[in-house]
Parts: sequence; structure tokens; C-alpha cells
Amino acid sequence: MHYFDNAATTKPYAEAMHTFNKVNEEYYFNTASIHKAGRDSAKLLEASRKQILQVFGLPHYQCVFTSGATESNNIALQGMLRRKKRFGRTILVSELEHPSVINILDHHQKEGFKVKFIRTTEAGRVDVDHLKSLLDEDVILVTVMAVNNIIGSVQPVEEIREALTDYPKVHFHVDATQAVGKVRFNYDGVDSVSISAHKFHGVKGAGALMLKEIKAAEPIHYGGGHEFDIRSGTVNLPAVTAMAKALRLSVEGMSNDKERLKDFNRMIREEMEALRSITIQPSGVPHIINLSFTGAKGEVVVNALSEKNVMVSTTSACASKRATSNETLTAMGVDKEVIDGSIRISMSKDTTHRDVKMLIRSLKEVYEEIGDVLK
Repeated sequence: MHYFDNAATTKPYAEAMHTFNKVNEEYYFNTASIHKAGRDSAKLLEASRKQILQVFGLPHYQCVFTSGATESNNIALQGMLRRKKRFGRTILVSELEHPSVINILDHHQKEGFKVKFIRTTEAGRVDVDHLKSLLDEDVILVTVMAVNNIIGSVQPVEEIREALTDYPKVHFHVDATQAVGKVRFNYDGVDSVSISAHKFHGVKGAGALMLKEIKAAEPIHYGGGHEFDIRSGTVNLPAVTAMAKALRLSVEGMSNDKERLKDFNRMIREEMEALRSITIQPSGVPHIINLSFTGAKGEVVVNALSEKNVMVSTTSACASKRATSNETLTAMGVDKEVIDGSIRISMSKDTTHRDVKMLIRSLKEVYEEIGDVLK
């Protein structure tokens, strides 16, 4: 199989799996238990927490372990809106966000919050000047992802943080799911940052929410008071320790992986740009390419490639079954015909030269197979 859907999920590192299995076997105890085995497990949990914050350059933040970025986004946004609603009702959000952000805000509009969308440039980036024009004393939340999951555009996180300096009431949340191990950001000063382990070669079921101030969050469900009373439920210690290992390995290998993926990205673009009826979107990271078979349907292309044992996607896996146009490409002003024919190719450290050659060959074969549609 030739796998090009790494923006949806990645294969765990062998080292992360080893950590996961070892902790399951030797530290299967409840970290909240007060006996020695529980205390030893709790020490391992805290060591993982400390390592994650150090890797992010946020040693003075708090790290709450969750099941993934969707839960982290829910805790950060829902809890914050509860606390801040007496100070204002306006939320500024990019048009590029994941459903786990957009759907939260849609729900809270029913409670009287006012959502305003920040415009998107043709390059798929947040328009910072438009953001500045929307800022006023009623704004309590700005939420922007670090790297877009559809085209790979890198968002101006640090510029936005600077723009918010004169608005201390505003909570700035960043969904960093697609950025970890791909792009270096300075998150210091951002109020909350969410991540998900399986996006950077950890195991599924683990994520984290990093908070500048723990009081900025409130629980969205209640139980035994785990994780600073923010996220109750027995902590998944094996997955958390595997996440800490995967994070360290991803950051350490970032530079080498980036250069190799840049070469692969260039190879794919050069081969596909030569074909009529192919449209390729701009990007900011080498591991994601969004291209369109203009005039065809993206689902048709995905299925045709799947028959050739090449796995790509049309959009975010969390939204791929919705019969709506892609929000990112729509926000960029892309023609509907191009949007309908779009597919996402996403690579990782596991992508090989052989994989890329097979992808290019298969893309050309599908292009020929559906040629009548593209004319």
C-alpha cells in the first residue's frame, strides 16, 4: 500500500509503540491511586507532562491530557466561553477551522454569542489586517489553527498574538494539530494550544491542551477531579507516555524530514502541473498538496487511486462524509468546479521515493482514465 493520507492519521513510531506496550505492562496502575504503584505511575505521568511543555518551549504553562485535539478544543473553547460571557459576546474565527472548532461555535451562537469570520487570502492564510479591523471591546475569543489541514497553509500565529497585545481580555486559542513536527512556532503568549498524538506518530486516544493559565478552562464533563479538575477520567498513561516520546522524535527529525518532503512535493507538482485540467493550490508546508482534477469529482479520483492501492483523501477525515463544499477552498475563492475535483495528498516521514513514483504514475493513469470528463 502507498499511503498518502497522513494528515488524517499517521503510523506510530516503533519507539512510541514500544513505550506504549512497556507502560501497559509495567505501569498499568491508576495514576490517582495513593499506593506506591499509583505514585510511581503518577511520577511517570508528570515526567511526560514536563517533557511535552519543554519541547513546546512552554515550561511555565499547564498541560492537561485529553483524548485528542477534538476534546482539547472543546475544553478550551466551551470552558472559556462560560467564563468570559459576562465580559463580551463576540468571537473571531478563521474560515479555515476544523469542524471540532466550527461546530462548537455554531452551537454557542444559540446562547447569544456572535461569531465573526476573519477573511482568508488567496494563499489560504488569515488576513491579519481584517482581523485587526474586527477587534473591539466586545471580542473575547480569537481562534485560528496553526497549519491548515486541507492545503497546508501556515497561519500567522505570532502576528495575531502581537495584534492582540492591546486586548488583554481576548483569549487566543490555537489548534496546532497539523503543525507538530512540521513547522516551528513560538506559542509563548498564546492562551491555549491543542494537539493530538496520532497526527505526529503517536497512538490514537491521546492529546493535550496547553494552557497559559489553568483558570482559563473549565470542565465540560465532571467526575473524579483528574487533570487539575479540568478533564476527569482515568488518565491513559500508556498513550500519554507514547505521545511524549513521539513528540520528541518528531521535533528532532523535523529538519531532515522537511528537506526530503520538499523534494517529493516538488516532484509531484512538476509532474502534475504539466497536465491540462489539473489545478494545484498554494501551500506552506511540504507534506500537504491539494490538487484538483477540474471537471471531475474528488471522490471518483480517490476511489480510482484506491483501486491502485494508493490512498489519498478529499478533505478532512472528520468532514469527508458531509456533502458540502470544502470550507477552506471556498474561503480562498476557488471555483466550485475546482473544489469538487480536489484531493488532498499528505506525506510523512514514512513516505518513500517509491511511494511518490507510484503516486505520480497512478495520478497520470487516473487522469487518462477520466480524460473524457476533464475535456
